[in-house]
Amino acid sequence: MAAKVRANSRALATPTGSLPEPQPKQKEFLKTEADIAIYGGAAGSGKSLALLLDFAKPRLLENPNYGGVIFRRTYPEIKNEGGLWDESGLWYPGIGASANENRLTWNFPSGASIRFSHLQHEKDIYRWQGAQLERCGFDEITHFSKKMVFYLLTRMRSPHGVKPQLRGTCNPDAESWLAEVIDWWINPQGYPYPERSGKLRWFIVRNDELIWADSAEELRSRFPSSNPKSFTFISAKLTDNPALLEKDPNYLANLEAQDVVERARLLDGNWRVKKSESRLFKAAAIDASAHGAWVEPVFGRSYLVGIDPNFGGNDAFCCQVWDISNTPYQLVSEYSATNESITASITACSKLIEQYKPALVSVEVNGGGRTVQERLIEFHPGIRVEGVNTTKASKVINTDRIAIALEEGLIQFPPDWGGTDQLRAFSKETREAITGHDDSVMAWAVAFAYIEEARQLAMINPLLLS
Repeated sequence: MAAKVRANSRALATPTGSLPEPQPKQKEFLKTEADIAIYGGAAGSGKSLALLLDFAKPRLLENPNYGGVIFRRTYPEIKNEGGLWDESGLWYPGIGASANENRLTWNFPSGASIRFSHLQHEKDIYRWQGAQLERCGFDEITHFSKKMVFYLLTRMRSPHGVKPQLRGTCNPDAESWLAEVIDWWINPQGYPYPERSGKLRWFIVRNDELIWADSAEELRSRFPSSNPKSFTFISAKLTDNPALLEKDPNYLANLEAQDVVERARLLDGNWRVKKSESRLFKAAAIDASAHGAWVEPVFGRSYLVGIDPNFGGNDAFCCQVWDISNTPYQLVSEYSATNESITASITACSKLIEQYKPALVSVEVNGGGRTVQERLIEFHPGIRVEGVNTTKASKVINTDRIAIALEEGLIQFPPDWGGTDQLRAFSKETREAITGHDDSVMAWAVAFAYIEEARQLAMINPLLLS
């Protein structure tokens, strides 16, 4: 009876006759009329409360025949400290509900009920064969298999005037079946499109494949006998739930303390990051290079410049100057800018070249990079300006080169260099940042594609890095 006493004692502090005021994103979730709606995408976004509020809408509770069921994968997850049972105990008694702890059910004065249940094994879905579910919820829906969710969808029907709807909450999981289902709502970098949050789309299932359209009519015209379902994804993050931040200011720090993969998923809401992603750059080597003894650069030494030009979008134009006179090689200057004009960025790079007079300049020439190379050749006729045409294979070679140099202690960054976060987030599997930018990493890789040639030009014995 401990859990029941805990739930009821908490409810005593709750004003009777009301539920908490939902946050804006939760309101969006409560208002949608989609047949299937998924809410969340990051930790601390108020997912469980949103589900509890959705199931306790007044129009539902006024119907004496209404019965909603919310699932967690296992029974202990329902009864854990602060879990669904505890959370519901904060609010449901205040609107007249009485608890049946043995059945994990809240009974309301009208006769309506909300029940919690678990589906630990796929075979458990057949316990619901023949059931009529008017409202079905999955708290942490990615913990369930696709078969579980879609089978319960077949149990959703109501003769009592309640529109059958399925609701789910989730944290990002790039390796789950749900990631593929909500792909339209997620941009290529893994973050939800803000403008698509809450937008309805329709689907049907053919040969176990979901076929999507922007309207039910479009699907019916293509498949006359079909019965399309509407679906939406409503993205939310911790910052969309200021009530939690006010109650627990340390929660943000707890998320920020996670490793780069978990931080990208739980804090930033990234749906492309995989738990299996491995880091190319070792944390210990990054820390040693970024916080070692810094030797102030001296003019008259030998320098190498690397440029990763990007124009438009969120990517940055990055230009780095490396002192390659001796090891460890030192990053002595960096220009990085987003959404600057090509003229402004080329001018900034040109000033660095004029200041340091490098032995060699290396430019990534895909996209608009060829223009950058041509302009710099024109502006600095006495300096060798090489182009790097980045392919998948060359990207592996060039990033491996700088990873080896880093691990061998041949690299030194300024202590306050902001690019260390990019190194920590750079994936060995995809050779790009799993979250955020990787422009500094790529400028470095482009520069070191010509490290041997630059050292030869500077009349120094080349140190092979691979």
